[in-house]
Amino acid sequence: MKSKSLTVFSIFVVLATLLAACATATAVPTTAPTEAPVAATEAPTSAPAAQSTCPLPVEKGASIVFSGWGDTSEQKIYTDSIARFKAVCPDVTVDYQPIPDKFQDKMKAMMAGGTAPDVFYVDDQLMTAFASSGQLLALDDYMKQAGVSTSDFIPSLMSEFTLDGKTYGLPKDWGTLGLVYLPDAFTQAGIAEPTENWTWDDMRTAAQKIAATGKYGGFCMAADWARFAPFVLSNGGNFATADGKTATLNTPEVETMAQLVADMFKEKSLVRPSDLGASWCGEAIGKQLVGMTLEGGWMVNTMKQTYPDVTWKTVEVPQGPTARADIIFTNAIGVNASTKYPIASAALAIFITGKDNQAAIVQTGFAYSTHPDQYSMITNEYDQAIAKGGLLPDSVPAYWGPYTGKLEDVVSKALDRVFLGDQTVAQSFDQAQSEAQAALNGQ
Repeated sequence: MKSKSLTVFSIFVVLATLLAACATATAVPTTAPTEAPVAATEAPTSAPAAQSTCPLPVEKGASIVFSGWGDTSEQKIYTDSIARFKAVCPDVTVDYQPIPDKFQDKMKAMMAGGTAPDVFYVDDQLMTAFASSGQLLALDDYMKQAGVSTSDFIPSLMSEFTLDGKTYGLPKDWGTLGLVYLPDAFTQAGIAEPTENWTWDDMRTAAQKIAATGKYGGFCMAADWARFAPFVLSNGGNFATADGKTATLNTPEVETMAQLVADMFKEKSLVRPSDLGASWCGEAIGKQLVGMTLEGGWMVNTMKQTYPDVTWKTVEVPQGPTARADIIFTNAIGVNASTKYPIASAALAIFITGKDNQAAIVQTGFAYSTHPDQYSMITNEYDQAIAKGGLLPDSVPAYWGPYTGKLEDVVSKALDRVFLGDQTVAQSFDQAQSEAQAALNGQ
């Protein structure tokens, strides 16, 4: 999975050129993995859809259910998307039924019970559960009929939703992480603000000084594989080999960075959100409880809507011993193979992830478009800094094969054991290596 393959990142090089050419261009990732709620600005429901015809000749009188996760602001994004879809596909009735909590568990239960929605969000966990069992509809024939190709999307985002040469989901957005910070915390500590030349050691030193003021925590991080990933990737490590068959969690590249995190926690320059009375680190920033954290583009609208009076900034993730590297997240829209209306369902999936609807969503500041030629549409300076992480040559997609979810869970639990003081880094990551390998073996 190491990005040296550059299949994906040839596209990112193009995007980086666009970024350099457009000083005001920024991108907003939507996926907030593990701990963060997703927020969005209000999208204009009356905005006309650029697309004038339905992507497919849908079944007359089709009525379908569409479900995804997300808070009320994300739900508005898709309510508006459905309105745009209805304008071009008037024969289709879409019943939007969001599932904000425990989406994956509920989807699995509904699929087993025959009550799953026709169209729904698909992540790596649901792709693994549903694609190989024939419960997701292959979209290739519908895409061909609609004039849509997998090459329309950023290549790295497609790998997660392709199995045996067939496409089972179309990526709806992507995201990455940046260093989010409060300038006032640095002022209070009497130190300079972060720069794009920062290393993890620079971050640690600043976190120590900020924590010493007693007014803020230094650096916020939960026991979370996603926020730990940039540390590891920047040290030349990874959670597994590129083919997703061999775990690599007890390597020096991983353990060195785990020890850095553990040492910061022990000296109290690193705090968990729960230590601050916050539900996630973005909230800790918004409530001005901590000086720094790693979060994504969802922070733009979280801060705008919930903490509009708080001054905050962003820079790229810090440099590690061997590279500056980030993690890339994505989710897709998929179709239930048992849907009564497969054409209408495929049409909705194609429309939501299509260029016209993606362009409308980008303008709200909610998500990065999954179409590489739309990168220059982004406008927020804070997102610009965060999004650069996805353009770095050593950044990788958060996907390690069909057992990605289990692997990620193993890494988070390893960090949790270290934070709790139950095990040393070596002990915890030796255990994690064994557990991860079993998971990757399908055990």
